[in-house]
Amino acid sequence: MRHIVWVWAIRAAAIALVTTSCSSRERRQTDTNAAGGGATASANQAAPSPARLAQGGSPQPGALTKPLDQYSGDELYTLVHGLTFTGGVERQRRCREAGCAGAQPTQSVQVRIDAVDTQDSLSAQTMARNGVVAARATSRGQGTELMYGMRPGAGLEYYLIVAPAADAQSATWRLVELTTAGGGGQRSHRTLATGAFTECHHPFVRGSRADFKTCAQAATVRPATFGRPFQDSDPPIWISCASGCCTADPGGGHA
Repeated sequence: MRHIVWVWAIRAAAIALVTTSCSSRERRQTDTNAAGGGATASANQAAPSPARLAQGGSPQPGALTKPLDQYSGDELYTLVHGLTFTGGVERQRRCREAGCAGAQPTQSVQVRIDAVDTQDSLSAQTMARNGVVAARATSRGQGTELMYGMRPGAGLEYYLIVAPAADAQSATWRLVELTTAGGGGQRSHRTLATGAFTECHHPFVRGSRADFKTCAQAATVRPATFGRPFQDSDPPIWISCASGCCTADPGGGHA
């Protein structure tokens, strides 16, 4: 009888050891996946449903509380400087000056674009009524960026603001130039360009990101090829959204 008891005790201890080992291994795998983050860990996540977004499941910290044209320069400055921007890049862009043209231009500008943190699930159906600040851009170098008209300067910031269209099934964008120098009522903003906000209909990937590329370039396996600054035309502003990614395609108005 004692022998049988010892056998069962040893067997129970062995089972506990195996179970503990598997659990530890699963925890280590989970921790590794969480630490890795990025597109690989997030690619299998589904985009939040419109119902969940409407119920506040996806934050929109860049939401405007009134129409953009009713914002003073100081009010817009307070809003955008209260946001956290992330997931961006800096790209070389064509400019409008004489030295920017041709196959081998001698002049260009560098533009930095960043997305609003936690705001990776924008869609026309769930967007704040007055629009949302979706991205920030700054320019450096010499010359005016060709596609949108961004200018270099420490006192100039640019914001992509996306708003639902009248049909509530599509969205439009405005690129706004915010003059930050001075303060105390001297700040101002103006719209440089407008257009249709294009959904790429790619798989949803968690995380706020911004870049300059087309929907087709975003779908390529080797993204290193899309950043060539002297192709026929520069790609548009690109951000992550509920449709995988969206672009601010030119074709609207320009200042």
